[in-house]
Parts: sequence; C-alpha cells; structure tokens
Amino acid sequence: MNLKIKKLNDIKYVIIGFFFIFSLSFCSPLGEQEKHSIILKSIYKTLYFLHPIPISIDNDFSKKVYDKFFEKLDNQKRFFIQKDLEDLSLYREKIDDFWIHGDPTFFNIIMKRFFQRVKEAEFICFQILKKSFDFNQKEIYILGEQKFSYSKNKKEWIEKWRKYLKYMTLLEIITSTKEKEIWKNAFFNEKKKYKKKVKEYIQEFFRKIKIKKESNWFSIYVNVLTSQYDPHTNYFSPKEKEFFDLNISGQTEGIGVKLQDDKGFPTVVKLISGGPAWKNKKIEIGDRIIRVAKNINSESKNIVGMLLENSICLIRGKKGSKVKLTIQKKNGSIEEVILTRDIIEKKEIFAKSVIILDKNDDKYGLICLPEFYFNPENKNGRNAAQDMKKIIQELKKENIKGILIDIRNNGGGSLDAVIEIAGFFLGKVPILQIGKPNKKKKILKSHENKVLWTGPLVILVNEFSASASEILAAAIKDYKRGIIVGSDQTYGKGTIQTIYPLNRFLHFNEKLGYLKLTINKFYRVNGSSTQLKGVNSDIVLPSKNKKNKFLKFMEKNQSNPMKWDYTDPIPSIRYYYKNLYIENIKYKSIKRLKKNKDFITIYKTMQSLEDQFPNEKQISLNWKEFFYENLKIKKKNESLKKLRNNLNTFGTKTFPLYYRIFSKESEKQKEWKKNLYSDFYDVSECINILRDFNEIPQ
Repeated sequence: MNLKIKKLNDIKYVIIGFFFIFSLSFCSPLGEQEKHSIILKSIYKTLYFLHPIPISIDNDFSKKVYDKFFEKLDNQKRFFIQKDLEDLSLYREKIDDFWIHGDPTFFNIIMKRFFQRVKEAEFICFQILKKSFDFNQKEIYILGEQKFSYSKNKKEWIEKWRKYLKYMTLLEIITSTKEKEIWKNAFFNEKKKYKKKVKEYIQEFFRKIKIKKESNWFSIYVNVLTSQYDPHTNYFSPKEKEFFDLNISGQTEGIGVKLQDDKGFPTVVKLISGGPAWKNKKIEIGDRIIRVAKNINSESKNIVGMLLENSICLIRGKKGSKVKLTIQKKNGSIEEVILTRDIIEKKEIFAKSVIILDKNDDKYGLICLPEFYFNPENKNGRNAAQDMKKIIQELKKENIKGILIDIRNNGGGSLDAVIEIAGFFLGKVPILQIGKPNKKKKILKSHENKVLWTGPLVILVNEFSASASEILAAAIKDYKRGIIVGSDQTYGKGTIQTIYPLNRFLHFNEKLGYLKLTINKFYRVNGSSTQLKGVNSDIVLPSKNKKNKFLKFMEKNQSNPMKWDYTDPIPSIRYYYKNLYIENIKYKSIKRLKKNKDFITIYKTMQSLEDQFPNEKQISLNWKEFFYENLKIKKKNESLKKLRNNLNTFGTKTFPLYYRIFSKESEKQKEWKKNLYSDFYDVSECINILRDFNEIPQ
C-alpha cells in the first residue's frame, strides 16, 4: 500500500537533517558521480534512522546485493558469462562498505562490463543471422528462468545466442504461416523473410537497452540495495515519482494520448475521450510524434529514438499551457499541431457502480473499487473516499437492499481513504492499530460519526487484494459487520510507507529523487497483523488464481518480507451481527455452492488443463518436432477456450435468470458492465448472500 503518513518521528528527522547539512553542504550543479554518491548516502542514513526493522550491513548483505544486481541486469543470463562473475568477485564483499560511504564504484564497474557485453552480443547476433539455420538438426532450447545459467565461456555464450535466435525464427514462422500452407515449404523456402523479421526484432531489442540513461540503471541498483530491507522500500527518480503520482491519483496534466515506442518513434495507440488531442481532431491512432516544443515559444526538440518516458515528460505540462507537436501522419505527411494541456483522468481506477435486480425486483448495489486513489500533491484532489460516499448516497436513493464492494485486484493506496471508507459502514470506531508489537500503538478511527450504510454488506476479495484492501476487509470481518467472500486469503501486506524527498535537507537546484520508506506495521482491531497471512474469507469461492504462476508475487513469496506478528486486541469491540447469524449465512452459501456441480466440474477440468502448461520446458529446435509440439499446445488452448465458453454459457443461462444489471451510468462503464456477465459466479453468489442477510431478524 502506497500510504502517506503526515508525521514521522521529529527527533529522527532533526538528526538526519543535522547530518546532511554539515556533511553534504556543497552547492550544485552536481556531476553524475557526485549526485549518485549523495543519493546513496542520503538513503543509507534515512534507512539507518527511520526503518522500523534495522538490518546488518555486512558481508552477507553485500553478497545478496551482488547476486541480485547481476540478476536484475541479466535475468535470463544472456549477457554476462562466468568470467564476468569471477572478474568482479573481488567486490562481492565490499558493497556494504560502498553503501555506507555512498560510493558508487561497484555500480560503475558492473555497468561498464554490462555495456561491453551488450555491444559484443549485438555484433554476435547479426553475425549469426547472416548464416542459415539447420531446421532438420535435433537440438534443444531451454525455456524458463529457473533453468538459465551463465555461459562458461564465449563459445558456449555464442551457442546460447544462436539457439535463442533459431527459436525466435521458429516462433516467427509458426505465428506468421497459415495452417493450410505446407509447413516444410514455409521453413525451407521462406526462411529468409522470417529471419529478416527476427533481425528487426533484435535491432529494436538492443536499441531499447542502449537508449536507457545511466539514471535509469542507477535506480535499479539503488532499489536492489533498498529491497534488502523489505519489498516496499523503494527509490524513485524524479521522473519515476511523476509516474507513481499518476498511478495513485488517476490524474495527470497533458494532452490525452497513449503512446507506444515503435522502433524509436513515439506512436499514438489511443486517444483519451474528451482530452485535448481527441477534441482537436488532428491527431489519429498510428500518427508519430517526431518533435516537441515544451511551449509554443521554445525550440522544438527531436524525440525520435528518445526513451519513451522522457518523450512523455516533454509532452506533459501544467493545465492551460500550450505544447507544439510535429506529427508524421500515417500517409507520411508532416503537420504541426498546437494543443492546450488539460487534466487527464485515468478513469479505469475510479470507483464505479451498477444496480442488480433480482427476480422480485429487489435492488442491490455493486461497487467496484480498483484502487484507494488519492492525489499526493493535492489534498483537495479527487480521492476514493469522496467518490465512494457519493456512490453510496446515490444507491440509497434507489432503495437498495444490500451493498457488494468488489476490491479484487485492488493493491491499496491511501490510508486516510480506507479509514474514511470503513467509517461509512462502522462509524467512529477504531479501524486499525499502528506501531510495534510491544509498544504503545496509535489507534486510527474514522471521522464519520454517523454510519452511512447500515444494511447488508459483502466484501469480495482475491489473492491480489492488498494493503488498504486488507484493512477494509479486516475491519468489516472483525466487527462482524458483513461477510468477506473470495479467495482463501488476501495478499498479505501489513506495512505502511511514506514518501520522503531526498532534497528535504539539501539545497541543490536539481531534484535527487524520493524514497518510499516503510515506517511501520499495522494491526487489526483483533490484534493480528495482516502481514503474510492476509485476511481469510468467510466464504471461499473457487479461485481463478489458486494454481496460477502469478501467485508467486504474493507478499509471502517476496524477498525479505517483514514477519507476521500480533499485538493486544482493542478491548470491548461491539459486534454488529451475532455470530450465529453469520454462521447461518455461511452455511447457506456453502450449501448453494455444492449444488453447482456443473460449474465446479468445468472449473476443475479447466484448472487441470492449465496445470499441464509447464512454466519451464525444453523446446525442440527441429522443425517437425517444434511444429507438432505447438500443434498440441494449440489443441490444449482450444480445449481451454471451449471450457471457458461453456463456463460463460453456464453463467449467461443462470445469472440473468435471477438477476439483471440496471444502471443509469454513461458509455464509459459499458465494457465493465458487459464483463459482469462473464463474472457471474462470484457476483451472483455475493448477491445471494446479501439476500440471506435480509432474512436476519432485526
């Protein structure tokens, strides 16, 4: 959860400020190495004084960083060879000293070797592609990160690249050739055409590596260091902070286009409805932006070949300001377009709702909350709590019988917002505790004196409901205010972060970046931490993610997560529903779920089929074996598609029979509402549970 806490320990800040003012009191402009040194020192001292779980900065720390940074730069082990690890091994136990003293030596040396290998690999690839591949030869290419290993020598390294390029060529053929064509002819008569496409892909692959600026690579290095403390303490460069603010607020100031890097050209792939570019009518999907003047009086800058994020930063600017773009149209003509920037909203993260009617025309409100969004730079900006309050008030006017809040895949956001939202259903009661297990806790309460919604409530979660989502689910569960439905457990993130500007005590003209710093843990009102264990659902539905490979990204599977612990519960918690009523509702739901045998059978068959796709495998580079193996995979995919269609057919036959979706909302929510029918199983059972709530004696 990306949370902003207003007050940290003032004494610690004074100590940090005192240290920086007297040890780093020189003026800008700074050279790149000086800047790196200051960033390293600033972050080290900040973590030393403020991180709640101190770690030992020793040789063991150094070895972990050494191995992790190699992995970050080259996770598929295509660039470095064994000799590189041996040559640089003398630094393996020195990184801790470099970290303490703000010395970027290791970063500089490893990056120099990395770019040497990139240059050599690029040359090797083009040499390999000049020669023909023998597609009759029987050889194996290993696919899967766990199977990758560093090449022992250059000969083995070249052979690894050769097999990779051969594999890419086979993939290009199999995805480009129609099934009715004779495969042998495709492999042997047209392979030059496919190799040309692979060459273009490789050129683009290396171009994107080479245009990355040193500051981008340095951010990766710093985050390897900070990740040793916990998974959520991160360094943001100034540009990365801009993108972070956009993601958490859902708002930015710009022209309303989505760009994609197409061989160095920033290319328009989407126009945001209502944005300046959309209103202007002169920019179309497929147009390329080749020059940008930050304002109409400044010099136009060529952005072809520039890192896409840098191009985007040039195009963005304050609301009301003008930007001049030079556009290359799809027909090749060149045009200049002047646009006035405006507020652009990322509408997909905002709360939205529909009304669901049952066969008796009773109404139930479904609220989807993708994030607990807020504006870090503007306290009065749009936020999740205000939007939720408005939605609940509108639903109440429709005389709804219950509310379902869908926070599946909601990764968190504002602490203030979730406390306020919990108060809409609980009133002014303790929502969570913040602090250390054996010390006095800060108890956070909602400011809502009056409960906004007193009726039936269900919270729908999954394995990726994290942080703020877990605070809401835990509070509703602990007060027995409603029922939690979904996966076995939520994500399991029980820590709180704040954003700390590295320029806070340093007076330089240029920004040094920001540290998102873990400062505390939070605890439920029952005393338990959500860290690692998350929140358990009252009613568990078959999870689409249960055996999914992406579950390795849950908190308990991250590197260096904080441990689970507990503290004293808050005394005298008032329960909203008697335990007997809650248990009765759970019993009815479980009984209903067992009756849906058709659905469960299809679902289990689908899961079994998905499990047959290994994450790591050996791929034959012989054209016949490659073709027939892919034919098997294609048939499995078709079977899966058929099962999914059966699942949806089962849904569209049962879901609309009992429930209908009704809404006065605009076009922007049409796609979401359409998808609700394919999501019938979870939603319909939640509405069934809300109906059961209404049978409880008042």
